[in-house]
Amino acid sequence: MKKTLAVLILTVIMLMSLTAFASAEDATGNITVTDSAGKTVATYEIVTNNTSLDARDTIEKALRYARDNASPSDIYTVKLPKGEYCLYQSLNLYSNTVLDLSDSVITRAEGCGSMIRFGTSKDVVYGYEGYKNITIKNGTFDAKNIGGSSLVRFGHASNVEISDVIFKNTTDVNHLLTFAACENVRIRDCQFRDMKITQSLSKFNCEAVQIDILKEGYFTYPAYDGTPTKNVSVTGCIFENVPRGLGTHSAMAGYYFDNMVFKNNTFKNIESYAIRVVNYINSTISDNVITDSGSGISCGTVTNAKLGNFFAPLSGMTVRSDMNINISGNKIALKSNGDGDAAFGIRLMGKDIKNFKDKNGNTLTADCRISGVRVENNTITGAITHTSFNAIHINGARGSAYGKKSNVVIKNNKVTFGYKGKISNTVYGIKTENSENIYFYGNTVTDKKAVIHSSLTADKNTGLYFEKNTLSGAKSFGVKLQNIKKAAVISNSISNTKSNGIYILNGCTSVDVKSNKIKGCSGYGIDVKDGQVNSISSNSIYACKKYSIYLTGKAKVKTVSSNYICGGKKTGIYLNKTASATTVTKNSIDVVSKSVDGICVNDKASVTNITSNKINAKTKKDSKKLKVKCKYGIRINSSSCKIKKITGNTINQCDNTGIYIAKAKTKATVSKNTVKKAKYGIIYKKSKAKLSKNTFKSCSKEKTKVI
Repeated sequence: MKKTLAVLILTVIMLMSLTAFASAEDATGNITVTDSAGKTVATYEIVTNNTSLDARDTIEKALRYARDNASPSDIYTVKLPKGEYCLYQSLNLYSNTVLDLSDSVITRAEGCGSMIRFGTSKDVVYGYEGYKNITIKNGTFDAKNIGGSSLVRFGHASNVEISDVIFKNTTDVNHLLTFAACENVRIRDCQFRDMKITQSLSKFNCEAVQIDILKEGYFTYPAYDGTPTKNVSVTGCIFENVPRGLGTHSAMAGYYFDNMVFKNNTFKNIESYAIRVVNYINSTISDNVITDSGSGISCGTVTNAKLGNFFAPLSGMTVRSDMNINISGNKIALKSNGDGDAAFGIRLMGKDIKNFKDKNGNTLTADCRISGVRVENNTITGAITHTSFNAIHINGARGSAYGKKSNVVIKNNKVTFGYKGKISNTVYGIKTENSENIYFYGNTVTDKKAVIHSSLTADKNTGLYFEKNTLSGAKSFGVKLQNIKKAAVISNSISNTKSNGIYILNGCTSVDVKSNKIKGCSGYGIDVKDGQVNSISSNSIYACKKYSIYLTGKAKVKTVSSNYICGGKKTGIYLNKTASATTVTKNSIDVVSKSVDGICVNDKASVTNITSNKINAKTKKDSKKLKVKCKYGIRINSSSCKIKKITGNTINQCDNTGIYIAKAKTKATVSKNTVKKAKYGIIYKKSKAKLSKNTFKSCSKEKTKVI
């Protein structure tokens, strides 16, 4: 009874005080304050004449009434009548309050900072204990391109919902909505639009929605206790015409943003990143649609390569070895990137930090490589003009294990290039560097204009596993590996590259190349230059214009086995310079030029055993239609060749010689080979070959010839 009487008296007093300056045409309705049962507990008459600034004070009184009377079990709703209200200073929103704008438009006057903030700047609160149970819904914040602080900002809060609100029209404002040290925040069905940056702000640190660290100098919500934000969902929102969309650009080592969900949002005309997350764990970024964006999704444990805005912890820290992040089902269509950074569709970034000093002079040493991330079923397209671009870029990731058990997985993503810029050697489909134990499976990279340098490239990595990826149309290479310690390239489909299908360079060790299908490459099918390879086996290589398998430089390969080479116009397997292979065995080679060889060992290259290969035997359906012919079936033309065995090979249709041995100094066993339709069966020159049990059919000159 006392409460009802107090409300009645307060209502009468407020109505009387406002009547003095509210004309009949100004007064459009009342602000009502209702309790959790929907019962009106206070009423305030409001003047909506936008030339006067009385409205702000009236709304503030209603919010203070809710502050003083509401409770966690009795949430008060402050509901505005529909209209337009101009703020000359911030509204202060407090706990246990719903602010229902009722489709109203809130505008900003010159000198107004944030249009809404939780509490006042004098409040000092800790953790998530500052402001609780707050909702803002159903209206528009229009800054009218007047500068100032973020339109809405809050910190040290919990249980916050912002729904069906439009934030728009700012000039030289860092953010539309920003918050830190919060838990249980839901932002749904909102719009964030039209941010102009004309001054020398750090333009590309201007996210429309920023989730920040609570650190002095970065966020004005004391206490600055480093409380991490957790349990945030941003769903069904639209971001349009803003420098950056959603996320974070400052971080503190070991302080993680936990359980963040960004799902089913739309991003249009974003100049830099659409989504950027730093130091997130147990989080999901899924089913977002990104169009005309300079870059898509950045996910890292550090802010950038130079560790800008990255800080040592306030106290002791534990670095996570599994971030548990899922980036899936996003559709990303890119445009030219105005940011100074390289453009990308999806990027993973981390770093093993050694004695780094942050802006405060604190030293940090920690392995902050990113781990526990799955990038799956995303689509990346677009007309890019940036000369440095990676559709998917991984730099500084650390998987838990080699191969399929890794917890860094890049799977079933589709990349289609519509590149419009200058052709550049720094444009890639998928690029990985400075990383360990990454698993790539089922990705598709299609380049119809042949402008990307490589569909899949890797440099300075350990333990990469590429399986069942489809790569086509690159300007240079399908797969390019350099400085890789242990890798597998297995069951991939590679076609129509303007250079090599698979290119393995210096610094590579313990590489396996197995069961890949390589077709129509203008360069080599598989090119190993200076690297060390365990095996090249069971690959199918069709109609490559240069050598199908080419080993050169200081390449070392243990086995070249069971490969099917069809329709090549150059030598099927070619070893050059000081390259070496231990065993070349069970390969089927069908070449279509009488001026090249099936297998050739040249210069100072070496092979130990050449056994059970079939050359021009037309063993498969797609080769039976070919008109096959080669000059030599097997040719050894290297004084450094340490050949021991040439046995069990079948050679057909040689314009010159089935087996030609010259310069080899070792005493090789040449036995049980079959040569059909050749001028000479076997020629050996200045060698110590031992011949036995060879079979010759239709050799027009001699079965064997010693020179």
